[in-house]
Amino acid sequence: MVAFTNSLSTTGRVLLVDDSIIALETIGSRLRESGLEVAMTTSPLEALALATEGPQLFDLLILDVMMPQMNGHELTRQLRGHARTLNTPILLLTSLDSTDDRVTGLKAGADDFFTKTAPDAEMIARVRSFISLGKMRAQLQAQHEAMARVMREPEAPLPPQARVEIIHHTPVMGERLARALRGSPLCGDFHLTLRSPSQRMTTTEADLLVVSYPVALEGDQPLLKRFGFDEEAPAILVVDEVESTSRRVSSFDSGADDYLTLNTPMAELIARMGTALRRQRRQRQLRTSRDRAMLVAVTDPLTGLYNRAYFHEALGVEFRRAQRYKHPMALVLLDLDHFKQVNDTLGHTAGDQALREVSTRLRQTARSTDVVARHGGEEFAMILPETDLEQGLLAAERFRAAVEGAVVKGARGGSRALTISAGVGCYPAHASSVTELIELIDAALYKAKRQGRNRVCAVSNAPEAPAAASAPPSAPPPNPLERLRRLVAEDLDGPLSATRTAARMLHEASAPGDALHILTAQLRQSSDAVRQELLALMDELSRNILESRRDSH
Repeated sequence: MVAFTNSLSTTGRVLLVDDSIIALETIGSRLRESGLEVAMTTSPLEALALATEGPQLFDLLILDVMMPQMNGHELTRQLRGHARTLNTPILLLTSLDSTDDRVTGLKAGADDFFTKTAPDAEMIARVRSFISLGKMRAQLQAQHEAMARVMREPEAPLPPQARVEIIHHTPVMGERLARALRGSPLCGDFHLTLRSPSQRMTTTEADLLVVSYPVALEGDQPLLKRFGFDEEAPAILVVDEVESTSRRVSSFDSGADDYLTLNTPMAELIARMGTALRRQRRQRQLRTSRDRAMLVAVTDPLTGLYNRAYFHEALGVEFRRAQRYKHPMALVLLDLDHFKQVNDTLGHTAGDQALREVSTRLRQTARSTDVVARHGGEEFAMILPETDLEQGLLAAERFRAAVEGAVVKGARGGSRALTISAGVGCYPAHASSVTELIELIDAALYKAKRQGRNRVCAVSNAPEAPAAASAPPSAPPPNPLERLRRLVAEDLDGPLSATRTAARMLHEASAPGDALHILTAQLRQSSDAVRQELLALMDELSRNILESRRDSH
C-alpha cells in the first residue's frame, strides 16, 4: 500500500515506511502539516523498490526498525548498497531506546534516529535538517556525475586521514572528550585537535567539529552562524551539558549535524561521530571531484592554462572590480612569432611542444594573482590586476625575456628558437570598456609584429603612421571618397578589427544609397591596418561637412 500526498508549500520529498497504519497516518500528518511531500508504505520491499527504482527521488527516507519481511537495519543496508540511495539521508524510527539498538542502526548506515514519541518540534527540526542535507548531497552527486560524464574525470580519492577538532567552552570537558576519542576506534585513522574557544575560527580543514552548545550558538560570534548549512563546512556535532528540547531544536535549525548530551553512552557517541565523519568525507570527496572536473572545463588541454572562455569571464569580473574600486588593471596579449614556420619545418608535434614550453615559462614568470590563458592558436592573454601601464610594460618585458632563448626540436632533426611579441594596455589609461581595451591592445600587438617581432609595444594614444601599402601621406588623393575606395580595394579581405565599429558609425551617418554609404558598408569588413587612416578620413570628411554647412549659410 502506497499513499502519496502533496502540498502546495512543499519543501522536500520524504518516504515514510512503517508496518503500522496508525503510525504512518500519525507521523505522516505531522510531516505534511510542516509543508513536506510524503510517500507512505507499510511494506519494506515496496519501499526498497520505490526508493531505488520508482519515478520519484526522495530527499529523506524514514524507516521503522521493527517490521516483518525486513527490519529497518537490513533495509538501511540494502539502500546504502544501491547507487541511487547511497547518499540519501536515512532516519530510523523506533520505539526502542537502547544504546545497542542505536549503535546497530548507525553502523548499518543510518544518519540518525528518533523515537515515535519524540516531540513534534524536535522531529520536524531534525527532518528539515536532513532534508537540507539530502538536497545538498543530491546536488553534489548530480554535478559530480555530469562533470564526470563530460570530462571523464576520475573520482577524487578520499583523504587518507580524517580530521577532528574539539572546541569546548570548559577546558576540562574538552580534555575528557579528547581522551575518550583518542582511545576509540572512531573511523579508521584520524587526527584530533583540541582548540580553545577563544581562537577565532574563520575557516577550517576539519572534517568534523565537536563543539559545546555555548560555542555553537551563544556569544558574539556563534560557530553555527558561520558554518551552519554551508556546503564547504565540516560536519558539526553539538555537545550539551543538559538535555533540552529547545536547545536541540535550535541546534538543528541552525545547521548542526547532530546534538548529544554528556550523558550519552560513549559507544553511541563514537558511533554517531563515525557516521558524521563518513558522511562528511563522502561529501568532501564529491565536492573535490566536482571542482576538479570544473577546473578541466575551464582549462586548455594542451597547455594547462585557462582557456579563452574562462579568460573573458575573468576579464569581465576584474574589469568591473577595477572600475568599482578605481584601481588600474593591465592586459597583455602575446603571440608566438613565426609559429606557422615551426609547424611547417619541424612538424605539428614540435608546434605543440612550443606552445607547452611558452605556457610553462609564462606561468612561472607570472604572479599568483595574474590570470594566464591561451587565447587561441598561438596567442596568449594575461590579466594583471592592480597594475598600471609602467608596471604592465615591465611585466610584459619579463614574459618576453622568459620565452626568448627557448628552443624546440623536431622529431626528425632541426630546431628553432622561440620568441614572442606582446601588446600592452591599461585601464583606465587607454579605454573605458573591455572591448575597446582588447582592440587597442590587439593593434599594439600587430605593431610589435610589424616592427620586427620579439618586442613589446604599448597602446599608443597618438595616431599610428599609415601602413606602407597605403598611399604616401605626402601625396594623398585629393578626394576623400577616392581614398576610401583605395583602402577598400587594398584591404577588403583583411581580418576583422575595430575598423568595423568606426565604419558603422560613418555608415549610419551617411544617406542610404550614396557612395559613402556603400563604401563604408564594405569597409566594415576591413582589417586593423586601415584603422588610423579611416580615422583621418573621418576627420577630413567632418571638416568638409562643416565647411560646406558654413558655405551654405
